[in-house]
Amino acid sequence: MQRQADDAHRIERRAELIEKGIEQLRRDLDDGPSKDKALERLQRDLRDLRDLRDVGPGEGEEADFSDGAPIDCENFASEVERLRKRLAIWEIFLRYVNEGARTWPEVQSAVTPEDLDEITRICNGTPLRDLLLNLR
Repeated sequence: MQRQADDAHRIERRAELIEKGIEQLRRDLDDGPSKDKALERLQRDLRDLRDLRDVGPGEGEEADFSDGAPIDCENFASEVERLRKRLAIWEIFLRYVNEGARTWPEVQSAVTPEDLDEITRICNGTPLRDLLLNLR
């Protein structure tokens, strides 16, 4: 009986943490730059990249990487791992959206105990909010 109560409390606590994380994500997304500005920035970056590719060998200036700092392999690997975790969690949420959830509250109410366990396993002690919002 106590084990069931402990499991129920654990699931309830995980659900609360996920709800808080999703609420924070929603606030941060609402406060973020508009999609139009982001789209304009992406289009500008793509134009710049295309312009750089159109310059043939010897036509443009050579890039100088001599003063570049060496890559911190350990930091680089931990960043890739963090990104993998973020993607795995977002894929769980995306599955609910693909199944018909249209709002964050609908996603929250659809999350199963198994998915809560999976999200907890993925986070591995890192707060969900920090992981999904690119915080450390």
